[in-house]
Amino acid sequence: MNKELEDLGLSEKEAKVYLAALEIGRATADQLAKHAKIVRPTAYVQLDSLMKKGLMSTYEEGKKTYFAPESPELLKRLLMRQQERLRTKENELTNLLPELLRQYESAGERPVVRFFPGKEGITVTREEALTTKEKKVLTVFSYDHLRKVFSEKELDDYSEKRRKLGIHSRGIHLHKPYFSKAGLDELTERRFLSPEALPLTIDITIFDDKTALRSLEGSLFGVIIESKQIASNMKMIFNFLWQSAKGPEELENK
Repeated sequence: MNKELEDLGLSEKEAKVYLAALEIGRATADQLAKHAKIVRPTAYVQLDSLMKKGLMSTYEEGKKTYFAPESPELLKRLLMRQQERLRTKENELTNLLPELLRQYESAGERPVVRFFPGKEGITVTREEALTTKEKKVLTVFSYDHLRKVFSEKELDDYSEKRRKLGIHSRGIHLHKPYFSKAGLDELTERRFLSPEALPLTIDITIFDDKTALRSLEGSLFGVIIESKQIASNMKMIFNFLWQSAKGPEELENK
């Protein structure tokens, strides 16, 4: 029960001494020290502390000093004191929080970078794109590299899931055979860039204030950067590439 008594506000050694006193009843400091397996000087310190908390009492009998435990019911008082201290701290935090938040916000943006290893990590970053609040994703991808990691069914299932969630996708393809057969609808826009012009071996998705990068060759991993500034700049780069890319009709007329 040591841990439980510590949770109620006793120190580890206080809990040992109090439990020893409950087990053997009235006793001298020597007896309590032996039973609690601590040295006598330490036992005196803990006994003094326990008496201040109202959990132990002392009296003289003959030439000896004895200590006796008080009822465990008094532990409720300790808990009440803890609750009072917590309420006081909560009020202090409530008063302090506005100023702390002002300082936090004045420090500017704090980008968050999360790393996800392996195919499972790449999958996690793809799935997170489907949580977009704006219901829009911008993607640059090469189907032939993705196809080395995922089956065709996995890729098709992902696209279908995106459509069911009502997420609009603008994608720049780097793989002409797949681009030619890629399905287009009101939620899907596609353009093509030659892999010779942009020989990427990574997959890029931009959504909300996040940019997901996925390594598709060699060591597989995904990275998500949460930064409004980076996402905004990546969207500008994407739009520049989008203007340079060719739509389905332009490729058909070639």
